[in-house]
Amino acid sequence: MPVREVRGRELKMKAIVFGAGKIARGFIGQLLYLSKADITFVDIDQQLVDRLNKDQKYHVYILGDSSLDSDVTGFQAVQLEDEKRIGAALVEADIAFVSVGGANLKSLGEKIGRIYKENGIPKKPFNFVTCENWRHAGAFLYEGITAEMEEQEKTMFDQFVGVNEAVIMRSATQPSDELAMQDATGVWVQNYWYLPISAEHFKGELPPIQDAELMQNFGDFLTQKMYTNNTSNAVIAYHGYLAGYELLAEAANSPEVSALLDEVYEEINQTLVAELHVDPQQQKAFAEKARAKYTDWTIVDRVIRHGKDPLRKLGAQDRLIAPARMALNHGVYPRVIIETIAKALFFDEESDASARKLKAMRREHGIPYVLQTVCELNEQEPLYREVLKAVERICKEGMVKGHE
Repeated sequence: MPVREVRGRELKMKAIVFGAGKIARGFIGQLLYLSKADITFVDIDQQLVDRLNKDQKYHVYILGDSSLDSDVTGFQAVQLEDEKRIGAALVEADIAFVSVGGANLKSLGEKIGRIYKENGIPKKPFNFVTCENWRHAGAFLYEGITAEMEEQEKTMFDQFVGVNEAVIMRSATQPSDELAMQDATGVWVQNYWYLPISAEHFKGELPPIQDAELMQNFGDFLTQKMYTNNTSNAVIAYHGYLAGYELLAEAANSPEVSALLDEVYEEINQTLVAELHVDPQQQKAFAEKARAKYTDWTIVDRVIRHGKDPLRKLGAQDRLIAPARMALNHGVYPRVIIETIAKALFFDEESDASARKLKAMRREHGIPYVLQTVCELNEQEPLYREVLKAVERICKEGMVKGHE
C-alpha cells in the first residue's frame, strides 16, 4: 500500500461525512457548515444523494428556537459505491465523521480499507470519528478498515490515522407526513450543541469545529451517558409501549412513567457515583438534563422508534442488563431497571425485525432461554431470578395483555 505525501493543502477545512441521515445532516453537517467547512456526504441512498446534489442545500430546524436554524450549503453528496470519488475526498479531507448505524460500521470499514489500498494512506494525521449510539463503535470501524491489511500496512495506518468515537446527545425527530412533503431533505433536531470526541486515539489536533472538543477519560463519560440517557430512555420506551402511548414525551410526562423516572434516576445516580466516582451533584445534573430532553414536548418522537432493536438493547453490555448488574454489585436494588427488562421482553412491534425475532424466541423457547442466550444471564445470579419475578408480576397484573 503506497503512502502519499500531501502538500499544498487549502486553508479551508474539508470534511467527509459517511452517512447523510438525520444526525449526519442535522448535527454533524450543521456544525461543519457553521465552521465553514467544505463537506462531502457519502450515502447508500442514490435518491437522497441526487436530491442533495440538485438542491445544493437543506434546512436544519432547531426545535423550540427557529433563530438557530440553518440552511446548510457548501457540500457535495456521493453514492457509497462510487469508490473513486470517495477516495479523492478522503485524500483531501482533514477529518471524517461516520454516522451510518452501528450494524453497518464493519462493512463500511471494509470499503474504506479497500479504498486505502487503491489510493494509499496520505502521510498526514487524520481521524475518523464515529457518531453512533452503539457500544465500541470505533472498534467495529477499525476492525473493518484493517481487516485485509498486511502488517506493514496496518502499522502505517496506525501511525497516521486515528479511529475515534463521539457521544451524540442531540436527537433528531421524525417529521409529520405533511412536513416531510413540504421539505423532503429538512431535518428537525433538538437544541443541543456539544460534541465530545475521545482523545485516546486522536492523531494531531482537532480541526476548528464549532462545539466539538477532545475529551480525556472518554470511556467513563460514555458509560455515564449510556447508563443515564439510554437506560432512562428504555424505561420510557418499554413502559410506554405496553401502556399504549404513541409519543415519547407523552409517555415520559404521564403520571405512571414520571414516577418510574423519579425512581430510576435515583438507581442510576447511586450506581454511577459508586462505579465511576463521579461527583454526585454533577451526576444529578446529568440526569436532570436527560429527563428534560425526554419530557420536552417540542421533540415529537415515537415510542416505537425508541423501543426498536430489543435484542441488542437486552444484550449483556447494553443499557439494561449492564447497569442492573452494576447496581447490584454496589448494593443498589434496581427495581425499575429490572421491571424494564421484563417489559422489554414483550416488545413485539411487527414493523421491527428484531422484535419479531424476540417474540418468536420467547414463544418457542420461553423467557428463561431468552435471558440466558440474549441477556447472557446465569440462572444462578440474582438478576436472573429478579427478572423472572418481575415477569411473573407484570403478567399477573395484566401489563402485557395482548403482547403474550
